[in-house]
Order: sequence, then structure tokens, then C-alpha cells
Amino acid sequence: MKRLTFMRFQVLLGVVGLAAALVGAPVWADEQSERNADVTAAQDAATHWLEALDAGRTAESWNDTAAAMKEGRNQQDWTHDVITAREALGKSVTRELQRASFSTTVRGAPEGKYVTVVYLTKFAHAPLVNETILVKLEDSHWRIAGYSIDRAPEPPAPPAPEEKPAPSGGAKPKG
Repeated sequence: MKRLTFMRFQVLLGVVGLAAALVGAPVWADEQSERNADVTAAQDAATHWLEALDAGRTAESWNDTAAAMKEGRNQQDWTHDVITAREALGKSVTRELQRASFSTTVRGAPEGKYVTVVYLTKFAHAPLVNETILVKLEDSHWRIAGYSIDRAPEPPAPPAPEEKPAPSGGAKPKG
């Protein structure tokens, strides 16, 4: 009798586990769908912000930055810094999205919704660089909370062609 009760308990646990999985699946799918939408919206904000920088619309880029990035500076300082840096780099020639990732935590920042977007970019007067943009959801708008430019790693060298071994058991040299 104990064995039959134990089997019923196992079946009950299996049914409860299956029900929990079925109920939780739509919630997980909804969360994933929301994250995907957040990443897309943040990517759009990052692209728009970079286009404003590329076109010299520094006032627009200033308006799209997060409060934390504006701390300790004013729009005039921002404009000067951006123009100086962009003149040294030259015009952007190409820009390719490398990755975008969602997070709720960023070191040194309060919890929130963040997306890190990385572009591989070629400027006229610089080697390939990675532009990394931290985008934060602030007051229902995706705003730029961080920006950095780092030299892109060199692509790996192509593998050396393999040497083919001499055929064995083939024709022997005449001697």
C-alpha cells in the first residue's frame, strides 16, 4: 500500500510540475518579448544619437543624454568636447552593429533597464574602433548614459595553408 501511495505522490508531483511549467512559459515568453523590444528601442536611440554626432548636431545629442552623463558639465562644454574629438577622428565611414545586450544592473549605477550597444566603426583618420554606448531607460525614454571608443582588436590571421605530406608507397625515384 505504501508503494501505491508513493507512486500516486510521484504522479501528483509530475502533474503539478507540468502545470507550473505551462503556466510559467507564457510569463517567460512575455518577459523575453519585452526585453527584445527594449533592446530594439535602445538600439534605435543609440543609432539616432550617433547619427546626430556624425552630422554635428551636438545640441540634439546633448538632449538625448541621460542625467548621469550630463553631471558636472554644461551643453557648451559638451559641444566643445564632441567637436574636438570628432575632428581628430574624421567622418565616420562605416558603422556595423556588433551586439546589443540587456541588463538591469551596471557597475556603479542604480538598478534599472540598460542596453549596451557595440558598433564596429571606421573613421576617416583612425583605425577600426569599437564604439560602446550604454543606453538607459530614463523617464520612459531611452537615453545615452555612457559612450566610449576603443581600438578594435585585430582580426585573427588566416590559418597557414597545410602542407600536404608526400605520397607514400608511390613511385620510387629511378636511380
